[in-house]
Amino acid sequence: MLSNAQIKQFRNYQQKKFRQQDGVFVAETPKVAEVLLQSDLSVKKILATESWWTNEKNRKLLLAWEERSGRAVEKIEVSDKELERISGLECAQDVWMLCARPDTALPGTQSVCRGVSLLLDEVRDPGNMGTIVRMADWFGIDRILCTEGCADVFQPKCVQSSMGSVSMVPIHVAPREIFLGIIRKNPAPVETFGMFMKGGNLHKTPLNTRNAWYIIGNEAHGIAPDFEKAVHKRITIPAFPKHAATGAESLNAAIAASILCAEIRR
Repeated sequence: MLSNAQIKQFRNYQQKKFRQQDGVFVAETPKVAEVLLQSDLSVKKILATESWWTNEKNRKLLLAWEERSGRAVEKIEVSDKELERISGLECAQDVWMLCARPDTALPGTQSVCRGVSLLLDEVRDPGNMGTIVRMADWFGIDRILCTEGCADVFQPKCVQSSMGSVSMVPIHVAPREIFLGIIRKNPAPVETFGMFMKGGNLHKTPLNTRNAWYIIGNEAHGIAPDFEKAVHKRITIPAFPKHAATGAESLNAAIAASILCAEIRR
């Protein structure tokens, strides 16, 4: 049985200041737990109901994680009522995990310029952010780069929206000026493509899959002007309006990113 002090402590991790203070993030639901236990992230505590602990698949995943990492996870069995008191979800679902927050510092220029990266410029909606991470995992994108104005990818809503993919896709955060400095090097070590309302047709533009950054801007304002000036190629997802002269005003950032990545892989 959890004490009131423990319940308060675990509940506090729904707040950013407590997560930052202890360098952790929270993950919930059996599906998210399943993904995280197949990753290399550091799992510190698992609080779960009897039904989760007695599930053979869960036991095997946890044992495999402990063997890979060489350390044991702190395990606490809780009641449904206790789980509801610490959960950030409207309906708690069997398991609550506390994990160490990975380092998101930007590594060396050479490594972040290899392959395909999504560069998110102030994407602030947690649901969009989590969905983009999940989609990047699906399409095998090498990494996600975030300017400092983006939503925290390790906040509970992002983790949940990603369905645990935050544990699979490398994510790096840096000031916009750092990314601009890399783009502006001569010769540029990476080719940049910006998603705009007006640009070359995505489906007809040759896309780089060797060393490219694909920039997706803020939901309301798009790509910042300084990025816009530095981008090498402007691309757009063409609309095919049928029910009105102009069609929908724009696409959701996560939907646009999904269409982009499908086209990259095609």
